[in-house]
Amino acid sequence: MPIELSPLTSRTEDIPELITYFKKKIAEINGVQEIDIDTRNNQLYTYNWPGNVRELRNLVERITILSINEPKDNVSKLMNDILSKTSSLDNQKDILKDSLSVPLKEAREQFETEYLINQLKKNHGNISKTADFIGMERSALHRKLKLLGIKGIN
Repeated sequence: MPIELSPLTSRTEDIPELITYFKKKIAEINGVQEIDIDTRNNQLYTYNWPGNVRELRNLVERITILSINEPKDNVSKLMNDILSKTSSLDNQKDILKDSLSVPLKEAREQFETEYLINQLKKNHGNISKTADFIGMERSALHRKLKLLGIKGIN
């Protein structure tokens, strides 16, 4: 008999109870101390959870394994990093899907724009460092940024 459950994103009130359950089970299975996850972390409730409860369980397991003997602050930072990277990967998948529906020139421009913005942010807007990293001449990077309409990123 099939049982239908709504996605985790529509029942976020279940997240604290699920985390408590998974923390206990994973600690028992791995023979480690139960970790302290702050269930008030806003990212837990705003994250898309494409993998539903299974993804939440995997998150708790990863955090448990990666944060043995770590302070609570590091546990929260680790959780935020994992959720942010996963969101970023989902965003990249969406960009890829969008790029498959446009001509090659436009898809290349979308990719170059996103790539250069990310590199500039990583280098705090420093054109010279960005140009060195991506293997372009500084003047060529300036021309490319102007062509793509990218201005002043810090």
